[in-house]
Amino acid sequence: MIENISAKNLILKIYSWRMKFLWITLGALLVSSVIALLISKQYKSVAVLFPARQFSVSKLVIEANAGNQEDYMMFGDADDTEKLMQLLTCDELKLRVANALNLWDRWGIKDTIFELHYLKQKWEDMVTVKRTEYNSIRVEAYDYTADSAAILANSISDYCDSVRYDMNREVSGKIVKIVKEEYDLTLIRMKELEDSLNTLRKLGVLHYKEQVKAYAKSHAKALEKGDAAAAKRIETVLDTLKKYGSAYTTIKDNLDKYSSKYPDIKMKYDEALVNYRAQIPIKFRVEKAKPDEFKARPKRMIIVLISVIAANLLGLFFFLIKEKFGKPVQ
Repeated sequence: MIENISAKNLILKIYSWRMKFLWITLGALLVSSVIALLISKQYKSVAVLFPARQFSVSKLVIEANAGNQEDYMMFGDADDTEKLMQLLTCDELKLRVANALNLWDRWGIKDTIFELHYLKQKWEDMVTVKRTEYNSIRVEAYDYTADSAAILANSISDYCDSVRYDMNREVSGKIVKIVKEEYDLTLIRMKELEDSLNTLRKLGVLHYKEQVKAYAKSHAKALEKGDAAAAKRIETVLDTLKKYGSAYTTIKDNLDKYSSKYPDIKMKYDEALVNYRAQIPIKFRVEKAKPDEFKARPKRMIIVLISVIAANLLGLFFFLIKEKFGKPVQ
């Protein structure tokens, strides 16, 4: 039975148990070699991306004031990088890529209510998205063939655009609906006011203020000349202007208001349509993933080495415990 053991005694005991450790080593070597050989080869492909500046398309492309526009050819900043990373790691992107490449069958994910959970677990093992020191994003993808690994890495970088596009459409679609309603109402109201003005014009009210001035002068001249008939005719016109003048002024003012509003609402509607329909990439692809025929995983020698070391350490621990409790190792 041992209470305390020095380094020298430990070495002597290990030497005395050398044959046992040899058998442990051979057994661990055999078992780990078989397991390592059974593990499927995995190949690695890498895509490198830079984020683009993230602004609305209308502000970047069609805004009239060019001095206030951002340069859409510039790389994004740290904030844009974080946004792009969030898109590259979201569940929606994982599902789209899995459906497009049929990862369910390729990765052996069972079709159950937990399939998303299993997909996310497998994804963590097969895909790595990380930020580099250059403010770029490195997408590393593993798969069981070199070509499929490259396709997976490129698909991840491609589908982030479609995810962002659909996110934008959900918001921009509602904006388009709101602005279109206001745009249509403006056109309808302008048409109603134009029809009302045309009705008044048919009654002789062409321009209230100018007509009143002109007919008032004519009426005064007719009175000066003593032309009662002309004065009577002019008075009839003035009565008509007096009767409909207030309505004409109100309608004309409203029409002017809507006419001045129309260019603004039309511009807003055009911008909303551009944001709804257009799609620009949210990243620059610095390096497209390419097939690499040299396998990346598993590192079979490392697996075997770690297994042998772990088995021997476990054996040593077992032997020491056995001796501690008074059962000498034979």
